[in-house]
Amino acid sequence: MYEQCRDDLLKRQLSNSENFDKAVLSLSTAGLGFSLAFIKDIAIFSPPDYLVMLYLSWGCFGSAIVSTLLSYLASQRGINCQLVRAEQYYLERKDEVLHKTNWWAKATNWLNHISAVVFIIAIFSTIVFVCLNSAWR
Repeated sequence: MYEQCRDDLLKRQLSNSENFDKAVLSLSTAGLGFSLAFIKDIAIFSPPDYLVMLYLSWGCFGSAIVSTLLSYLASQRGINCQLVRAEQYYLERKDEVLHKTNWWAKATNWLNHISAVVFIIAIFSTIVFVCLNSAWR
């Protein structure tokens, strides 16, 4: 029963991870594209103020895209590392491989956290920029 529950949870974890990566990547790309395309509409009456917020959002959207792409690569390396270890453990009977750290898996986790944080900062800074430069001010 435990194995069935564990397998189900691992499938859900994989699905969540895939969906998270896709969402951050597509939303960051869209956010960056829209903010670049519609800057002229925000600055209709005068040059925009608080450009640092806009530049911060662009940098963070770009960072979210790059960190998500790097997490894909790190994930692939982590999987390859685990495949080698599985071969060593199951076929060569090397128990010591169970205690080795998979640094690629740790890097993937860090990159996923970074992409989430910079994406949130990008959204927030874009909203602040638009509010500070809107026609309602």
